[in-house]
Amino acid sequence: MRITSFHLPVLVLSVESAYAFSTVTSYITSNNHNFLRKSVNPNHLSYLQATTSTQDSFDAQIDPSEALGREKLQEYFDFPIDGWQAQAGGEILSGNNVIVCAPTGAGKTVVGEMALQHAFHSDPNGAAIYTTPLKALSNQKFTELRKLFGAENCGLSTGDMSINRGARIMVMTTEVYRNMAWRAMDSSNDDDQEHILLDDNLSQRGRNELSNVKVVVLDEFHYMGQRGRGGVWEESVITSPKHTQIVGLSATLPNADKLALWMEKVTNRKTTLVEAAGGRPVPLRYLFATRDGLEPMFRNEDAGPGAPLGLLGLRGDGFPEKKPKRKGKNKDLFEEDVESIPKGLDLNPKLKSWLQKRTEKVNRMVAKKAMRLERERDGRGDYGAARGRNKDRSTLSPREQRKEKERLLKKEMRQSVPSLHFLLRKLDQRDLLPAIFFLFSRAGCDEAAENVCYQMKKGAQVLSKSDVSSDTYEGKSRRGRQRSARKKDALLKDTKGRSFRSNSNYIDEDTFSNIFDNVDFDASLEVENPLEESSLIDYAERGLLTYEKVKEVAALVAAFNEENDEIKFSDEQIDRFLHGVGSHHAAMIPHHKAFVERLFRNQLMKVIFATETLAAGLNMPARTTVICSLAKRGEGGAMNPLDTANTLQMAGRAGRRGMDTDGTCVLVTTPFEGPEEAIDILISEINPVESQFSPGYSLAVNLIARGEGKLDVAKTLVQKSFSQWTKQQVESQVQTAKEIHGEEFDEMIEIAAHEKFLDGLNASLDKNRHKRMIEVLEDKTLLKKASKSFTGVLQILNLEESTLSYLQKELEQMSNIESVMDEDGLSSLLSEDNKNIEEEIARQKQRIRKSREDVSKHIMTALAVEANSILTIGSSPFAVEMQSALFVARKSDKEVNMKDKITPFELTRFAKSAVTMNRKRRKQKSATKDSGIDGSSLIDVLNVVDEVDDSLDDLLALVNVLVAFGCIRAIDDIDVEDVESQSFRITTGGENVGLLGLDNALWFLTAMGGAWDVTGASAELDKFKTEMNNIGVYDENSLFDDDAFDVEDDYGLFEKPTSNQESSSREEENEEETDTVPLPQREANVLTEQLLNLTPAEIAGYVSCLVSEGGRRDGNTSVLSAFQQLTPSQQRVVQSSLLAVERLTEVQNKFSVDENTSKVTLELATCEVVTAWTEGCSWNEALEISGQAPGDLIRTLHRALDALRQIGNLPVNAVRALDAGNGIVQKEAPGIHPDIRRMCREAAISMDRFPVKDPLQFDDEDEGIEDETEKDVDEQNESTEE
Repeated sequence: MRITSFHLPVLVLSVESAYAFSTVTSYITSNNHNFLRKSVNPNHLSYLQATTSTQDSFDAQIDPSEALGREKLQEYFDFPIDGWQAQAGGEILSGNNVIVCAPTGAGKTVVGEMALQHAFHSDPNGAAIYTTPLKALSNQKFTELRKLFGAENCGLSTGDMSINRGARIMVMTTEVYRNMAWRAMDSSNDDDQEHILLDDNLSQRGRNELSNVKVVVLDEFHYMGQRGRGGVWEESVITSPKHTQIVGLSATLPNADKLALWMEKVTNRKTTLVEAAGGRPVPLRYLFATRDGLEPMFRNEDAGPGAPLGLLGLRGDGFPEKKPKRKGKNKDLFEEDVESIPKGLDLNPKLKSWLQKRTEKVNRMVAKKAMRLERERDGRGDYGAARGRNKDRSTLSPREQRKEKERLLKKEMRQSVPSLHFLLRKLDQRDLLPAIFFLFSRAGCDEAAENVCYQMKKGAQVLSKSDVSSDTYEGKSRRGRQRSARKKDALLKDTKGRSFRSNSNYIDEDTFSNIFDNVDFDASLEVENPLEESSLIDYAERGLLTYEKVKEVAALVAAFNEENDEIKFSDEQIDRFLHGVGSHHAAMIPHHKAFVERLFRNQLMKVIFATETLAAGLNMPARTTVICSLAKRGEGGAMNPLDTANTLQMAGRAGRRGMDTDGTCVLVTTPFEGPEEAIDILISEINPVESQFSPGYSLAVNLIARGEGKLDVAKTLVQKSFSQWTKQQVESQVQTAKEIHGEEFDEMIEIAAHEKFLDGLNASLDKNRHKRMIEVLEDKTLLKKASKSFTGVLQILNLEESTLSYLQKELEQMSNIESVMDEDGLSSLLSEDNKNIEEEIARQKQRIRKSREDVSKHIMTALAVEANSILTIGSSPFAVEMQSALFVARKSDKEVNMKDKITPFELTRFAKSAVTMNRKRRKQKSATKDSGIDGSSLIDVLNVVDEVDDSLDDLLALVNVLVAFGCIRAIDDIDVEDVESQSFRITTGGENVGLLGLDNALWFLTAMGGAWDVTGASAELDKFKTEMNNIGVYDENSLFDDDAFDVEDDYGLFEKPTSNQESSSREEENEEETDTVPLPQREANVLTEQLLNLTPAEIAGYVSCLVSEGGRRDGNTSVLSAFQQLTPSQQRVVQSSLLAVERLTEVQNKFSVDENTSKVTLELATCEVVTAWTEGCSWNEALEISGQAPGDLIRTLHRALDALRQIGNLPVNAVRALDAGNGIVQKEAPGIHPDIRRMCREAAISMDRFPVKDPLQFDDEDEGIEDETEKDVDEQNESTEE
């Protein structure tokens, strides 16, 4: 059958026709047929026009994997799967790894479900694992999968909760899977039980947990590049069993192709990258919000990331714009033409006009101020006369004008920020609700929700059904709005004395300390009983919900409060819900967040104010997202522009598939950023994922176990890291380029470095303060003139200095001759010549001063000063790029120290390269093309080659510390320093370290008395203490010398000798014991005995100190006051643990352990509340004790509970003699005492009560689900403890 020409109207499609439509469009797209006319919006397609083709050739073009996926997997879905989804499914059926990159909302999780379906149905015993980065996301996914596979076939493991463990479909956080993969032994080692890490039933179950797992799905795979946590994803890939397929799902992976190649290399399994064809299924549109309203962000309203036309061809995204490329700026080194920004991505002309008018207004205000000062100076009142007479001069200096302009511009920017209720009204008028407002303040989210509800109560025209129409409101003149805003009766005052205009569309300068300020609410507007029937009618009239939905919300709230009395919603929270408004952030307890999520998903909430964590994978799409700030506080407290990837992830929440034709992202102007900054964020290139691999103690122990006691496996794993793989690839490419082009390649590298440095300098300069510098850097003609000019000025200076040196030498010689002739009475003959030389030297010094002044004032010197400032302070986002480029540029210059400041003369060399590079551009482009290097990132590539990957050194450092603390023991009596050639045996303490999934498992074991320095690696610390004690400088008890610390010391470890005689006597008494039992062992013995004296509640409090995140707490809580709140037994334990801190820190420093791994936590502020909670205090009492936000308290209790469970689930080992008095010297870490483990289990049971238990919104049939903590404990209690 031949297809000549056909037109398919897209009105209503059945499942079959939709399937056919999807197939045809997929085919045409994959073959790059130009079938779309310019007048047709590709996302509102009204017809298709295909070229003549036969049905046979049509079928032949379909990808075999896609056909396989459709044939085998379509039956599991009640909607037609997309072509790329079918292709990914086919690859999974073929046994390959798959990395899927698809825009948010495109349906990438469908691929994950395909993998689960295949594993579940292809083998009666087949199992699969689905991992997520967030516990809340795991809970949500668990709920969804139970509906697909049945409750009996699904399990959950998040650290906080374990449900139906061992089920065929398991959902878990990525950290939990990583820990399982650590302990999973390769099948090749199963027969050799001698080398297996653990020997009890629990550990055997841990090894077998992955034996039937056919596939693991790693959702949000881009987390691999996240600092701190990214290494978890990397380790999950590297340590996954050979029989397990890996499916990575992500929306943003700019270097996905490299990640796929790396995954294929380390897993020895074919890995396929599948990217969703076309754009988002629900395209995005971008608006910018000011006090004047909402305007399209881009010149082309259909342009933008995820928009119908994408980025108009920029970096290959979207439909290219047909227009000539721009000229003028420096070209990229390896491109014949710069890839300019498409015109359609320029700022909307209306917004440009708005910015221009604002600038003109500021200039007029500055001019008026200058004239006013002029009149005041002249004592004249005639403004016109003064203006006419002094039109060419101003009383304000350029510096004063600049400062005044900056002040006025800041004021104008503040006043341009729209108020919250104004934004909400505009969204509702455009039918853009429901909406998610993203703020970067937890308190700000609650204040925003409260403010919106207050405005509704005040009768603000929020709803589109108001009497004032949009056109009428927009028709008012700005001057009229400003006069109205100045009316006294329109101003409100909040409790902090700040002004707030209740019916204004902007916030004035005095009120912008918080964009969503609380006002001093009128008590008469508060509703005492919001759930009463009469109140519900009022909510429906003034709120965002209909009366039926208000009643539904009220019923859900009433049911929740009845079932959860201790954490019931307050009247203020209920008031927000009934208005259709809510908030979502980390300070809320999970139960409340889950309730808000349920309301929003069920369309019972129209507006939600949330932090950016809501965008991290939770299924909560909206019609509109509003990003209320374009910068956020980063590390060190500095405000940084939003990251492009995170911004697009937040924007991607907009647009509900099957409900909306498009989604809308609104970016709001701020007092510091405007539309230009917003566009820069949106169209900037997303940073590639970089390796975050960093070995820890647990990983080191498990790798030694895998290597049967040797470090071979450990070294191999380190070499499999993404950073090592990237470095190997780059080295190969660079070597290829050098072989092809020889010395010319080095010259190309140097030129590239020069250009990149200048580009980074140009991008870092302030557009207002450094206009002349920017002009010079962007115009090659000016740059060439400036470079030549500086070279000439510098040569003149050198010449003048050489002349001065010559004159000074001549004067010196004449003076010597004069002294000789003076003896003969002939000196008067030379005095006149000497005088002339001295006068010439004085004139020459003046010339030198003038030349130096010319050099110091030269534009190249100014550029060098700015460059050094940027490199030193590092405030510019381009500082790192500049530093890397400078490093490469200086490699060939042996006379320049890498740490030296850049000089103006060095900049002239860079400028010369930038000017003359066109001659060599063709060769440079050829060089990179032949080698496979991306020319635009050549300098970064070369820096990767020069970087020293110290992962192996870090691992060896960890091994040294583990040896020192008796967790692993060398089988051969070889020097410890030669660890690479040794074979090790893992001790009981080492087994504990390998099973503890904590950041610093060795510190945790040491703090629990299970390990100590058995090799004397901390002997220098003891020596230092002794010397300091002898001279009276160091006092072991100095930290706790205050009378407030009334702590009994039953073990004599903290007492300071009162005299030398007493000290000597004590030493003689303990001489025999000291000679036989080392001090670290005695300290550990004391700590263990003190821990055994604690109650389960007290030990829970102490454990929380070891795993607390620190962070948010009452600023008035000092270490001293926190220590005073501990029980006497806990105080003694903390004192002993400080000795363990000192020793472990000393040994870690000795072996140069990475600071991220060596972090030691002892946060006393959490101890009191965890102790009280374990003892049975109420939730409200716990909140009062902690002073924390509910969400923070939940996380504190969860972390403590997780650690207690891990201790309680450690394998049972025989109790070994720890009494130092017996004179037994132990060379192995015995691990945590069984009685301590028993108390930890008891504490975990006491802690695991409502509301610490995770809220799981399951169906009514879920009554049979139970938390398996008690089950684990029962299994442990059945074991025999010796």
